[in-house]
Amino acid sequence: MKHRMRGFTLVELSMVLLALGLILPGAVIFWQLSERHRVTAVQTDAQQQSRDAVVGFLHANYRLPCPAADTLGVEDCAATRQVGFLPWRSLGLPRQEAGGLRYGVYRAPSAAGVATAPLDQDLAVARDRMNPLRVRTPNPIPRNGDDPSPPPPAHPAPNPHAPPIPTTFAGLLGTTQSGNDAAPLNAACDAANVPPCPLGVDNAVNLIDVCLALNTGSDALLAPAGRLATQVGPNRRTAAFVIAAPGMLDADGNGQAFDGANATATNASPTFDAPGRAVTNTYDDIVLAASHTELFAELHCGAALSAVSHAHFNVATGAFVLERALYDYRDQLYIAVVLARADVAAAAAGVASAIAGSLDAAKEMVSAVADTTASAGVRAFQIALAAVGIGLAVASDVAAAYAVVDAALSLAEAEQVYSDFAYRTTAMTNLSRSVAVNALTADAIGH
Repeated sequence: MKHRMRGFTLVELSMVLLALGLILPGAVIFWQLSERHRVTAVQTDAQQQSRDAVVGFLHANYRLPCPAADTLGVEDCAATRQVGFLPWRSLGLPRQEAGGLRYGVYRAPSAAGVATAPLDQDLAVARDRMNPLRVRTPNPIPRNGDDPSPPPPAHPAPNPHAPPIPTTFAGLLGTTQSGNDAAPLNAACDAANVPPCPLGVDNAVNLIDVCLALNTGSDALLAPAGRLATQVGPNRRTAAFVIAAPGMLDADGNGQAFDGANATATNASPTFDAPGRAVTNTYDDIVLAASHTELFAELHCGAALSAVSHAHFNVATGAFVLERALYDYRDQLYIAVVLARADVAAAAAGVASAIAGSLDAAKEMVSAVADTTASAGVRAFQIALAAVGIGLAVASDVAAAYAVVDAALSLAEAEQVYSDFAYRTTAMTNLSRSVAVNALTADAIGH
């Protein structure tokens, strides 16, 4: 008995293969899209966490982290490295996959020394860059009279050391506190000192110094050669830092995970692709970049930098103007003291003149009595006139004595007012100096 063999016909096999040919490409495309979406989500999340960690590092250390030399994630600041891998270990990121991200930071250092510090744009270095306007303090300190110690001197004199006209100093805040460039009040920097320090040292660095570097770096919209940038069309735009993720595939087939400029960025040519570059068959990287202006706004540098740059100068200048006005008024009070002394001398002269008048009236009385006696009373009227003269002389004596008392009281009052006001001017001088000391202290402790 014969058994017939049954199977697929060529037509049926062709239909199955045709169906698979239609389904499999769609399935592969769907898988690729799903996997790309998953990888993109993971890498985007890692990038955002990395960005937050970089900004947090900036707040904590007053600088951006240096790139890592490899995927181990330890920052390497040697030789002003600009491009490398994300320093995920130095940032404290709990995600090892962040080590596969490329990272670049803007570095444009200036020469060493405090004079060039305000020009420094190396965002990976904590440096004291801020140079706010300031006002010099009086040197020597203005005094009141020859005896500056309390109680007030018995004989006040004009101020032998007038307060200086407010001036600015071209050096950094705190380079000199006394107003004498050759003999600064404090030669070493220590936040425990009063005043604490000259600037240009590490423990005076704060976010204001970072803000100044960001503000200076943002002046160049097109990145200088050799500085970190993203390629936007034909132009290189400056960036404070860049974090690049490789995407899912080696889309351009160059044998590297990164595509385009992200694969070729180096310390000598630190250029990454633009964050907005579209994904194509030859490019699937994801770039996250922060510009100088963006970080400047995020750190609220605008108001802070403006206030720090001018607030101390405005307050100190106001204090010095008030101090000079007080000293000028104090010297006018001294003129009142001198005039009061002159009044006392004039009153004393008036007393002497009144006494002389009284003696002259007495003489006239004696002469009138003698004439009346000799004339048998014919000239008796002279006695009356002499009596009137004596009365007027006595009134003049009383007036002169009152003038002396009044002049003495006026002198005592003028001297007291002068003395009281003079010590208020000293207090104003101390306030003016404390403004500068407080500004130094605030900068030294990082405010």
